[in-house]
Amino acid sequence: MHTMPAMRFVLGNRLLDRAGGTEVHLLTLGLQLRRLGHEVCVYSPELGPFTEHVREHGLEVVDDLGVLPLECDVVLSQDTLVVYDLAERYPSAFHVFRVCGDTYDFQFPPPLYGVVDLIVALSDRYQRLARACAVDVPVLRLRVPIDSDRLAPVASIRVRPRRAVLLGNYPDRDELVRDAWERRGVEVRRIGGSEQRYDIRRALSDADIVVAKSRAALDAMACGRAVYVYDVFGGDGWVTPSSYGVLESDHFAGQATDRVIGVAELEADLAGYDPRMGIANRDLVALHHDPRAHAVQFVNAVAGSVPAQRHQEPFKELARLAALQWSSERLARELQRQREALIERLRDVEERAAEIEQTLAATQASAGRAEALEQQVAQMRATRAWRAATCYWSARDRLLTRLGSQGPT
Repeated sequence: MHTMPAMRFVLGNRLLDRAGGTEVHLLTLGLQLRRLGHEVCVYSPELGPFTEHVREHGLEVVDDLGVLPLECDVVLSQDTLVVYDLAERYPSAFHVFRVCGDTYDFQFPPPLYGVVDLIVALSDRYQRLARACAVDVPVLRLRVPIDSDRLAPVASIRVRPRRAVLLGNYPDRDELVRDAWERRGVEVRRIGGSEQRYDIRRALSDADIVVAKSRAALDAMACGRAVYVYDVFGGDGWVTPSSYGVLESDHFAGQATDRVIGVAELEADLAGYDPRMGIANRDLVALHHDPRAHAVQFVNAVAGSVPAQRHQEPFKELARLAALQWSSERLARELQRQREALIERLRDVEERAAEIEQTLAATQASAGRAEALEQQVAQMRATRAWRAATCYWSARDRLLTRLGSQGPT
């Protein structure tokens, strides 16, 4: 009987500091590989709070190439910030690259022959990108693995929605959702970004609607929530059995349709909420995103595969340049955010200045009217009638005072 020998996997990602799609994927895949009897080590040069969450699940995590296992059969890299380091560290290992996005260059497979042997794409969107890149290696299309045993519904969602959660690390559209839904009685809050929650099942237990994209949308579906695909990168609206195929093909990235969603669309779509969405979404995840099936397909694709002959490429220098490029991109993105924040503050200052100018103009106008009245009063006091009236009232006051001092007669 043929049996598969245990393999040694190293899973690499640049960051492991917070819960994001790439970080959670390594945890999900690593746990399934370990359950299949294989050895797993996670490598990331930038650790953080999420690292401890991964270690609590029993996976080894290191941030130093020097302490990685001496030998490895399969490497999985999820960005070019680690792919060169791991290619140099394990020249004889079968190297897999997973496309995790199409926004930044570090998310694309390295355009050098012999660096990677297989590309994994978890959507048609990323599969098309992989095949368009100048990398002549096979592309394996899988679906996003979701741990539906851990991410299970705590309770059913309400007939009428009362609470919505914005799940993800991009808060740019929060105010639009709040403006559209809170006035209709739906409480909206954010999970992600500065408010990290690793137990998504409990975090979403009281939510009826989850607004999310990519893996976060699938996590919420597994928890039996109604899911609305929408964030700063675009939106496609409700996930339903009829829309699932198109949205999954696009990686739930919010760009599967030609919809442009604003406040009016959010208000109109809220009327389409149906409590049966929760059960349907749970069934879709169980049917299409089983993590064990994902790991089995992945292992079968790499087992016994022969890696390409590695050339003596300057991997260290390539890794350094990739890291510098990403640092520059992060700095540029942060500067862009600061610029946008400063523009908003400038607009607020300009609006406040306009209000102050209006108040000052009104005050000056009032002061002008007061001065005119004072001049009129001064002119009146200079008249003979004013002096006569003054004499009359003074005499009247003296007479009243005198009569008062004499008492009643």
